[in-house]
Amino acid sequence: MTVSWRALATALLVALPLATPVQAESAAPPSGCGFKNLGTLPLTGATTAGTAMDASHPDGPRVYSVTSSASGPAVLGIRNAEDGTLIAERPLPLALGSWAVTLAPDHSVYVGSYNATAGAMGRLFRYEPAADKVSELGVAAPGESFVWTVAASPDGTSVYAGTSPHGKLVRYDTAAGQITDLGSPVPGEQYVRDLAVDEDGTIYAGVGAQTMKVAVVGRDGRTKEVIDPPIEGHGYAYDLDVVGRYLLVRFATSTNTNPMGVYDLERRTWKDVVEDVDSLTVGGGRHGHTLYVFQDERLVTYDLKSEKITKTDFTDFGGGAARPLGWVGHTLVGTGSTGRIWHFDRKTGQGRLLDGTLTGQPVSIRSMSVGPDGRVYAGGFFTGGLAAYDHTTGESQFWPNVGQSEGMVTHQGKLYLGVYPWARIYEWTGSEPRLLFDLADQEQDRPFAMISAGDWLAFGTVPKVGTVGGALGLYNPSTGKTVIRRNLIPGHSIIALAYRDGVVYGTTSAFGGISTPQDDAAVAFAYDVATDSLKWQTKPVAGDLALGSITFDDQGKLWGLSPDALFELDPATGRTLRVTKHQAYPWATATQVLLDTNIELGSDGKLYGKVQGKAYRIDRATMALTLLVRPVSLLLKGSDGHMYLSRFENFYTYRLC
Repeated sequence: MTVSWRALATALLVALPLATPVQAESAAPPSGCGFKNLGTLPLTGATTAGTAMDASHPDGPRVYSVTSSASGPAVLGIRNAEDGTLIAERPLPLALGSWAVTLAPDHSVYVGSYNATAGAMGRLFRYEPAADKVSELGVAAPGESFVWTVAASPDGTSVYAGTSPHGKLVRYDTAAGQITDLGSPVPGEQYVRDLAVDEDGTIYAGVGAQTMKVAVVGRDGRTKEVIDPPIEGHGYAYDLDVVGRYLLVRFATSTNTNPMGVYDLERRTWKDVVEDVDSLTVGGGRHGHTLYVFQDERLVTYDLKSEKITKTDFTDFGGGAARPLGWVGHTLVGTGSTGRIWHFDRKTGQGRLLDGTLTGQPVSIRSMSVGPDGRVYAGGFFTGGLAAYDHTTGESQFWPNVGQSEGMVTHQGKLYLGVYPWARIYEWTGSEPRLLFDLADQEQDRPFAMISAGDWLAFGTVPKVGTVGGALGLYNPSTGKTVIRRNLIPGHSIIALAYRDGVVYGTTSAFGGISTPQDDAAVAFAYDVATDSLKWQTKPVAGDLALGSITFDDQGKLWGLSPDALFELDPATGRTLRVTKHQAYPWATATQVLLDTNIELGSDGKLYGKVQGKAYRIDRATMALTLLVRPVSLLLKGSDGHMYLSRFENFYTYRLC
C-alpha cells in the first residue's frame, strides 16, 4: 500500500449501525484445478464523502453526491433536496470516488476525484445541469493521486482544488478551460485538505498531516501568510469556511479530537476554540450569526457572538459523518456519508431522515480471513460491510454497515475484526459486530495484523496520520485483559504477525503517519508473551522500508515476503538464513509503504504469495517465484487448502491439485 487512506475514511466510519439484515447469494461451488473466477462478493455501499447542494437551482433545490466504486467509475447522483427523490446518476470516467464537490455561480457542479490504482492521478470534472452533461477537465496536477477539495470563486472565473501527496493548490480557469499548478502553499506538507474562498477572492487552504496550518493565498496564487493553529499537535486543517468576518477551521488531530477554531479575519487572531465538532462542514448550516454543527453525533447551534452552544434533539442523520449543506426555507438540508439526506426544521426543532435513493456501488475487498465456520470472510472498503463465502455450496452472505476491516482473524472459535479508524477491535457475533475496545488514546488507526496467539488475540497497528510509532496489542477474551505496547520497535508500524509456542513474531514498516521513514530498514522481531519482552529484532533485508507478511512452514522456518524480497529466518535467533530479491521496488521515492504482501504455506508444501499486484507459487528449495496470475490485491489460504484471491470487488480461487 503506497497511498495513505487514513483521512479518507476517518470521518466516514465514525459509527457502526448494528443489527442489520443479512442478504444471501448463490453460485456453483468451485471444482477442478487452477485459477477460477468466482465472480464478485456481495459487498456494496453508497459511500458519499463528496456532496454539495444548489439551493437556488431554477428547477428546484438539488443535492449532488458522488458515490464511490471499487473499480469505477464513481457516480454523480443528482437528487431533489426537498424529498430526496433521485433525478439522475451520471458516471465520472476514470474516477473511483470523490471528497470534493462544489457549486459555481452558474449552477455548474465541479468534482475532484481520486483513483487508487498505481500511477493514476486525481482529475477534475464539470457537470452542466442544463445540458445534463459531464465533462472531464483533466488531471489536476501531475503526480497528484487525490483531489481532496474544490472551491469556486464568487465571480465564477476560477475553481480551485487541493491535492495530495504533495500538497498542491490548483486553479481551473473556467473561461479558458486551463488548469494551472500553483505549487504547494505550505512546502513540505502532503495535503491541501480543504479550501474556502472569500468574497474578495482570497483563498484559504487548510493543510496537513503535520502542522494543521492555514495558508492565505492571493488571487495570483502566491501565499501571503500562514496562520498557525490555536492548538498543538499533528493532523489536518480539515474543514474550512468563511462566514462574514470569521474563518472557521475544524481540525482533525492525531489524538482523535476535532476542535473548531474561530478566527477573526479583521483582528487576525483566534477568537474561540470549540471542542469536538464532528460535522464535515462547519459553515454549511449558518443562519445569521448562528452555526448548526454536530457534537457527539447531535446537532447543536453555536452563536458566533455569544459563543454559546445549544443542543437540539436531532441525532438521526443516516450514519457515518454528518454534512450540513445549507437552507431551503427554514429547513436545514444535510447528508450522512452513507448517502442519506436529512432535514432539520429550525422553527419546529424537528428533524427527519429521508429514504435513501442512491444506487449502492461495489466496494473493494479490503481484508480476508477464514472464519470459525470454515467460510472465507471478507471486509469491504469504507462502509462496504462484511461478506462470507462457503466453498462447499458457492453461497455467499452479506451484512451491510460493518466498518472497514483492515484485518480479521479467527480466535478460539470466534471471528475478530480490526476496524479503521482508531484501531477498533470487534468480536463478530454472527449477525453484528460487538465493540471490545479501541486504541484512539494510543493514536492508533489501522490494525492490519491479527493472529490467534494461544490464549491471546494479538494484533499490530499503524498510527494515525501525523504521528509515528505503531503498537503491538494482546487481548484475552476469557479475562478481558489487554496489553498494549506502543513503540515496541521505536517509530515503526507493526504490519504483520505470526505465532508459535508462546512467541509472537512480527514485521514492521519504517513508515507511520508521516511520509518520512523512521529508519533505514524495516524490522523483524520476536516477542515473548509470558515475559512481555523482546527476544530478538533484526533487519533481514537491507534498505527495505517495509517487510510485509510472514508465515511458518512445516519445518518451523519463518518466511517473509516484502515488496522486493523473499527471506527465511531462524525463529530462535532471528538470523537471516536466506534472502533473494524477486523484483525491483522504488524505495528511494516511496512516501508511505504499509502492508502490500500476503504469504501462505500451501497444502502441496510450496509457498504462495501476493506481491506488487501479482500472485506467485514459491519453491522453498530454490526460492524461485513462478507467476500464477495478475493483477490481484489479496491472497488467502482457505479451510479447504485452496487459495482465494481478490481484486477490487472481484473474487477468485486458485485450486491446488
